[in-house]
This record gives sequence, C-alpha cells and structure tokens, in this order.
Amino acid sequence: MSENNAREKEFHRMNDVIMDIAKIYMRWHDEEQDFGIAESLRREEIHTIQAIGDNEGINITELAKLLDITKPTVSERVRKLSLMDLVQKRGSPGNNKEILLFLTRKGWVAHRNHEEKHHKLFGVFEEHFGDDAAFFLDSFIKNLNKFSLFLSTVKEKKGSF
Repeated sequence: MSENNAREKEFHRMNDVIMDIAKIYMRWHDEEQDFGIAESLRREEIHTIQAIGDNEGINITELAKLLDITKPTVSERVRKLSLMDLVQKRGSPGNNKEILLFLTRKGWVAHRNHEEKHHKLFGVFEEHFGDDAAFFLDSFIKNLNKFSLFLSTVKEKKGSF
C-alpha cells in the first residue's frame, strides 16, 4: 500500500472517530439533567440560565445574540424558564418595551450546580490526562480549529467533487 493510500485510510478513520465522538456528545447533551431543582433541564435550558446568570439584566435581543439563536427561540425558552420559576422578567427602568432578565433563587441554584458539574468534569479530565492535560487541550483546540476551517472549505467547494 502506498503512503498516500495509507494516509487516505487514516483520514477516513479520523472522520469515523469524529462522527462517533459527535454522536456520543450529542446523546449525552440531549439527556435531561438534574441541577438540584425539582425539574430536570435540557442542555439549551441550562445554558440559557447560565447566560442570564453571567449577564444579569440582559435583554432578549442581547441574549439571542449571545446564544446565537433567534429572538423568538429565546423568548420561548425564557417563557418556559419563567413558568418554572427559574427566570424573572422585569421591565427596563427607562424603556417600558424592553424586558430585562434575572435569575430567581431557584435559577441561581441551577446555575451554581451547572458550574459545579463543569468543575467536576474538568477534574475528571485532568485526572485522565494528568501532566499531558495542558498539552492535549492546546493541541486539540488548534487541530480542531484547523479541521473546522477545512470543513468550511469543503462546504464551499461541495459541488467540485
């Protein structure tokens, strides 16, 4: 087998590994999780709570930009989280039409427990990779970014092959 064919086989094997990782990651993130409140939350719900907690007083437009989703999607999430007593909507002091978002006590419990889960996950990561953790993170991010650029290029040239 030529060196070129061997690299091509490795390239296809890499694609398979990336797809397997994506499937595992998405399955894991699609599961509802317990964040120490009565209800389980989906990934998009807890990340909305996280964004509001990290940016108290944010409005719907700014939150939509921050989460990179549409304003109607944010409005629906906020409505649901408000009904669950996790988020509070308040009118802006200087603008009656603008709604500002804040976490309730229950929302702060979920926010804190979400951060704790991330902290514990990072601890497991550091245990697993040990002294190589910093190198792994740095090289993985650099290579993943390069691969992302490659995928963008492929998407642009999709009709050429």
